[in-house]
Amino acid sequence: MNETKQEKWERGKTLMLESLHKPDDRLRGCAHNQECFHELLEIRDQVVEIVRNLPNPHSEPLPFGKKNNVVIPTITTPAGEISETLFGGTLQDFYKNWGKRDE
Repeated sequence: MNETKQEKWERGKTLMLESLHKPDDRLRGCAHNQECFHELLEIRDQVVEIVRNLPNPHSEPLPFGKKNNVVIPTITTPAGEISETLFGGTLQDFYKNWGKRDE
């Protein structure tokens, strides 16, 4: 098997998730005895979500400006593409009239 670090890491993440889902009779028995079974499973569910959302540290870095991997809606103006947030602010008229002369 000739796999990349990224592929091995993803496989390890999958195995970790499987181990979190796998019933552990002894641990669950202890949780029942200590009357915290539901709390144990609640914590497990939170840990599962954390592991699912872990980014692979061996992935290719995102291009500049895409750091958060968030899609920001844009609007096309005469000045080019700008974010809806910027266009919705006080500069909206400025960008709508880009390149026009005051008459």
